[in-house]
Amino acid sequence: MSADDDDYLSDKFLAPLSSALLKPVTYSQLRKQAQKRSQSKNEQNRVKSRRQRELESREEGLSKSLFERAKEEETAGIGSGNKALSIMMKMGFKPGQPLGYPGQVQTDGAESKESQPPPAVAERSTSPLRSSSSGSDPTQAESHAKHKTEPLPIQEWVGRQGIGLGKRARSPSATERIAKMAKMAEEKDHRDFRERARDEYNNRKAEGRLAPAQLTCSTLDEQMGKAFNVLWLNPNNPNIFPAGLIDALANHGNLSVGSGHQGNSDSIEDCVRKQMQADALHPLDNDDDGLTAKMKSSVQGEEHFSSDVLEEATQFLRLQPQDRLHLVLSYLRERHTYCFWCGVTYENDELQSQCPGPNEDDHD
Repeated sequence: MSADDDDYLSDKFLAPLSSALLKPVTYSQLRKQAQKRSQSKNEQNRVKSRRQRELESREEGLSKSLFERAKEEETAGIGSGNKALSIMMKMGFKPGQPLGYPGQVQTDGAESKESQPPPAVAERSTSPLRSSSSGSDPTQAESHAKHKTEPLPIQEWVGRQGIGLGKRARSPSATERIAKMAKMAEEKDHRDFRERARDEYNNRKAEGRLAPAQLTCSTLDEQMGKAFNVLWLNPNNPNIFPAGLIDALANHGNLSVGSGHQGNSDSIEDCVRKQMQADALHPLDNDDDGLTAKMKSSVQGEEHFSSDVLEEATQFLRLQPQDRLHLVLSYLRERHTYCFWCGVTYENDELQSQCPGPNEDDHD
């Protein structure tokens, strides 16, 4: 054994094996390997569609030349059924050679010397026609040598062409246009339905969180000595409205406050029913004292609440539950430094540093 050879008893041969065996494999790598095995197994067991089989056979046929296919059939022992190729072979065509008389191409110097005429004959040929023809022999040989030895390949158009080079695209018929418009309308209806369903779900979700947020807002405002705030109002709970405010809102902005959902969460039938009840004629009250009391309460409500407060309350009650919840939560953060999602009242500096953010998704 020479000095350059490694000792078979040394650890040099065992080190790479141990390092390869002890290499840790993560869970993601194991999952990818399992996915590759399952994908390859599915591809092996999957039955290809007719269109895919036609596409693969077409690509395979275009990738092979006519001669390669004939050679494969010949080696496989299958008789060639290509009549065009058999006729070309009978006419003397050989693959890899150009068409024409092969004796016109001068391959080496010996053939050129044999093809040259003797000196005596060359001296006799003094006519300009013969000299010009003899001088054009090398160019003819070069042109014959540059002949194509393979058939022209199939070229498919895959990009843009100039004006007039390609076929004009067939204009869609009236039936196709109608079908396309119907499909677009159907997609728009589906999209509108999904958006409407999503808005209804978000409004119901916001209504469930609006009541505790308004209760927290009213509690913190009362601790600061505030007697009334528009953000406390909830159209689903008329009991929290101050006395005379409902009548004042009805006279000011023709706004009816009562039980039931507001906004997009109402169905069309509920909206129409409420509108019909609001527009319906009511019998006059024979009790003059009762009518006078109602008129006095509405007038007192308008006098007690300013027009700005009534306008603000009207605009707030006409908003969607999501928008009302956003206004209440923003007011709690800005005025009381209180985060509804954290449930904690922070100091001025702690709110920006310790609170994850103003949205619910920030607190996940």
